[in-house]
Amino acid sequence: MSSELIGELGQVGLRIGEPMPQNAVDDEENQAMDDGLSDDSAVSGPTTKRSRVSSTRPKRFRSQWMMFDIFKDWLRPHPNPELASCIVCSRVIKAGKSELEKHATGKRHLKMLREQQQGVVLINSGDTSADLESFTLDESGTASGNDGKQQFIMYRDFEHQYSAEQHENTGDVSAVESYAPGIYVPVQERAVQQPAEASRSSGPSRLFVTKPAPHWKATAIVNGHVTRLDVNDYKGRYVVLFFYAHNFSKVDASEINRLSDRIAEFRNVQTEIVACSTDSHLSHLTWVKKARGEGGVAGTKIPLIADPTHVISKEYGVYVPEKGHNLRAHFVIDRRGILRHMAINDPLIGRGTDELLRIVKALQFSDTVEEPLIADWTPEA
Repeated sequence: MSSELIGELGQVGLRIGEPMPQNAVDDEENQAMDDGLSDDSAVSGPTTKRSRVSSTRPKRFRSQWMMFDIFKDWLRPHPNPELASCIVCSRVIKAGKSELEKHATGKRHLKMLREQQQGVVLINSGDTSADLESFTLDESGTASGNDGKQQFIMYRDFEHQYSAEQHENTGDVSAVESYAPGIYVPVQERAVQQPAEASRSSGPSRLFVTKPAPHWKATAIVNGHVTRLDVNDYKGRYVVLFFYAHNFSKVDASEINRLSDRIAEFRNVQTEIVACSTDSHLSHLTWVKKARGEGGVAGTKIPLIADPTHVISKEYGVYVPEKGHNLRAHFVIDRRGILRHMAINDPLIGRGTDELLRIVKALQFSDTVEEPLIADWTPEA
């Protein structure tokens, strides 16, 4: 052994052949134990923290989030209140605000959102290169464009591939791939030339007849009492979602009272009617206590849904922003939650109860025979 090493051992009080002091051994063992504990905690974490996380209550969806700019174009509620749906990506997400913000900034989501915004196109009614019956729309009206031809707005069906070729000279857009069957109605203004606030619609409707109806859940007045209604409560029965303009209106009162008087005929064919407006549930409660002779709907048997945040009305494409109320529209949803019929009226015109009942009976009969029905079909025919 070299003299230098012997000198170093002497400085720490050790001699060659002597065992290490017990206190030094204990110090090394304690240090090793500390190092092992620190490594385990780095991997698995303290048990107290794990139990704290597991006891945290799940975050719940808040409908107010759909009003935020970062969420309003794609966020929709899910039947499970602890989850949320992205209608652009067709994904289900945890209903935490941080999770939703993370999804909103994802590359895939942003790419699909841009594709959705680019999927809105305008064509002339005289253009025979596209099949208009393949598109669904959210607007009603009869206004013409600057060229004097009726305009239609179309929204892409994300369950099918789509590509478009834009012509440099005319600005027309022709569809290369076909869409799934749907419905369409004419728009009242050229969407590409008007600012967003000038458009009558609150946003593009994603409604397709023969596709699942948008989910809704809201506060309602049922038999004079405040309660909560969910569209899933009506699974196994037909339901008519009946939008009207506002409470305390002569036309609206006449529609609700007529439906209430004939509700037994609808229930005889396993059909419920639920009315909806942008009024609050307190306004509904006042209206149902007002006598019919005074413009009220006293004793109505029709549940009245309150939609003061316009979430349901916008989802179904019937909200008029500059008026603050809905168009007169109704949607027939079948036993499986599939949208089977929709109609939108001018607010000045009341709807016919006989025709609505005929439509419901016709749809149910077609379910039974699985065959198309002729015009003006009636059960007695």
